[in-house]
Amino acid sequence: MTSMRFLILFSFLCVLFVAKSQTANGLPASSFTMEGGDWYDNWRIDRNYAEGPNGYIPNLATETLNENKELAYSIGQRFKADYPDETERAVAILKYVQKWTEYGYDGDNVVRDGVPQEEWAWNADEMAHAFNENTGVKAIGDCEDMAFLCGTIYVGAGFDAAIIDATDHCALLIWLPEFSNANVYWDLTNDGRDAGWIWVEATGSSNPLGWTPPDFENGGWTAYGIGNLQFVGEPTSTTSTSTDMDTLMTIVIIIISIIFSLLRRL
Repeated sequence: MTSMRFLILFSFLCVLFVAKSQTANGLPASSFTMEGGDWYDNWRIDRNYAEGPNGYIPNLATETLNENKELAYSIGQRFKADYPDETERAVAILKYVQKWTEYGYDGDNVVRDGVPQEEWAWNADEMAHAFNENTGVKAIGDCEDMAFLCGTIYVGAGFDAAIIDATDHCALLIWLPEFSNANVYWDLTNDGRDAGWIWVEATGSSNPLGWTPPDFENGGWTAYGIGNLQFVGEPTSTTSTSTDMDTLMTIVIIIISIIFSLLRRL
């Protein structure tokens, strides 16, 4: 009986140790320090500022990819195993992120030392640990938080991805030229490819994969490759299905007008 009690106690302690170890590894940025009015994490990334050598775009992706991959990356691996078809996988990932995240302003949801943070960025693992599929709790974040979460999941699922730095906005591109439902297929400088990047917009619960918001269809933004991709590119040309559809609709309207005109003469 004594041996059995010891075995049970030992097993229980092992479970606690494993659980604690996994939690400790879950948040690479484990501490924050205030410098010059901004909060820096222990990776020396400024969580309050997007631009510059210490800005969070695209630097925050390094905390959850390659040798630092953890929960968000493993979610992507799960999708890769569950969805052999790339297109189905890409659609499912976006729907998953939209389901388990909720858009919220930083100033309403992030407080440091009692001070609301008007600008703040979470890394992908911090977001992934903030939602719970068992309890139904969602992670709250804004555009850059969702972009980094999507970026790490998509890379974990086997996609090439790039963080978009646009005016007052952050989003994601993935390389999926065979996807048939995008309104724009982007061609970027310095990536060595033709048009085939599609937009991932997770800030709305119903935004479809491949939908580039109208405000960004004319370019004016920069894309940063993440993971194993090391490029900084800008859109040079596009293949737009929406333009083709507009042309087709115009032709249809003209044909219908001609038919009605002929019918009136009979």
